[in-house]
Amino acid sequence: MDVMKPTLIYIGGRCYRKMPFEQKIEHHSDRVPKQHASLSERVDWEDDEACDVSESVERTEQGYRLSVEIPSSLFKFILGRRAETKKKIEKETNTQIMVPRQGEEGDIVITGPNRSGVVGARSRIEVIAESSRQKIPFTHFLCFPLYNSDLERKMDEFKVKVLKDCFECRGIDANIFQLPTKIHLTVGMLTLLSIKEVKNATDILTQCYQDLVNKWLHNKPVVVELKGVECMNDDPSEVNVLYAKVLVKDNSNRLQLLANALVDTFVSAGLMKREYDCVKLHATVMNSKLRDDAYGAETSTKSGRGEAAPRFKKRISFDARKVIRSFEDFSFGEYHLDTIHLSTRGVFDSQGHYDCATSVPLP
Repeated sequence: MDVMKPTLIYIGGRCYRKMPFEQKIEHHSDRVPKQHASLSERVDWEDDEACDVSESVERTEQGYRLSVEIPSSLFKFILGRRAETKKKIEKETNTQIMVPRQGEEGDIVITGPNRSGVVGARSRIEVIAESSRQKIPFTHFLCFPLYNSDLERKMDEFKVKVLKDCFECRGIDANIFQLPTKIHLTVGMLTLLSIKEVKNATDILTQCYQDLVNKWLHNKPVVVELKGVECMNDDPSEVNVLYAKVLVKDNSNRLQLLANALVDTFVSAGLMKREYDCVKLHATVMNSKLRDDAYGAETSTKSGRGEAAPRFKKRISFDARKVIRSFEDFSFGEYHLDTIHLSTRGVFDSQGHYDCATSVPLP
């Protein structure tokens, strides 16, 4: 790890540096004096990083009190197994941490005799919460939707032709085709765990999009053609995702620049993780995960009693060589991109489209 370019973690509008020696401190915590009198020495580094939250610390008759706003889905990570994580933080910071009961919403409340201990406990809780987000599946995504009846017909046509012409190709079956009502160009993925976080993302999109549209689209419409198919990996005989290629009809890079700028904005706000230097604009048409999802839904129904179904098996790829050759000139049609959506994963409207948390218009 380059110490001049450490990993950055954004928490509550603040930016923390995740240094490579962080774990070593944890591993040798037994060398640190455990007496409460030396508490300030142990948490000085935390107090420095969290000094901007000290104004929210309340003075009480018993000491200090501080509330931490954390989504309820992250409470289990703060508690740990048998509440061991919470107990450890309490012991090392000389605090008491009150977490709402399972199924309840509310703030985590920290109390203690020392301001530094309370602030230090908050820092640890926030770092745990932010790190734990990586373990939770994405909940939303930013996209340019392609919800169009003409595209739905072309997708059905593509599916029929592939199943007819490439039926002998390994791994190809009807389950791996994307539903025509779900086609979109993904810009970026988000994990939004509360109503407040969804509203924050909504506000950011609403506030920034007009400036970005003016700057990158020059208030002119964007028309794209979906033509030909390509795979995400280097070996077309072992494919998990096959997508339709996106061609901007005026041959400009306006759409690409807008997508990149949207990601930059949401990454800066701490709501999105940067996956690539440049957004890969594509429309997924075949995905082996859809076969796994179908298998998972079937086995989940059979498992009963809430037992875990054996759905986390290795994905079965498919051989896309013939599909790529045969459909290199296949056109799915031309479409005007007229909106940006913040969509909810796994939730659909009456037409089978992804539920839209918010949307903004394009020229």
